[in-house]
Amino acid sequence: MSQKENEKELALVVFDYIYFAMRGRHFLEHAGYETREVAPPPEYRTGCDMALEIDAADVDAVEGILEKNDILFMDILFLPKGSDLTPVYLTQLIKVTDYVGYTMVRCGNMKITYRKGTGVIVNISGGG
Repeated sequence: MSQKENEKELALVVFDYIYFAMRGRHFLEHAGYETREVAPPPEYRTGCDMALEIDAADVDAVEGILEKNDILFMDILFLPKGSDLTPVYLTQLIKVTDYVGYTMVRCGNMKITYRKGTGVIVNISGGG
């Protein structure tokens, strides 16, 4: 993370379900907002180990986009400047692979693949 990025105030959108996290990412990026997939703090993990890191200045707009598109989220947390709440072991565990027309997100044994442009989930595997 560069010094300038380290000084930026960030917020974390936390979800209950991976379905909403991935759809949220799709709609936010389609609307022109920069997001980063991160692991939420342990006390906010409810079965969905993916949260979206956003610019804190965009919180009101992001919340509006999510609500307009019926994307349920658990909470939006404001992070202290320079904080990095993503545990190293999880950042090494989460892998994103781009294919022509599709994106696959893998975390441990769980894989989910969705169609680019629509966010429609086309495959879920693993996880027991």
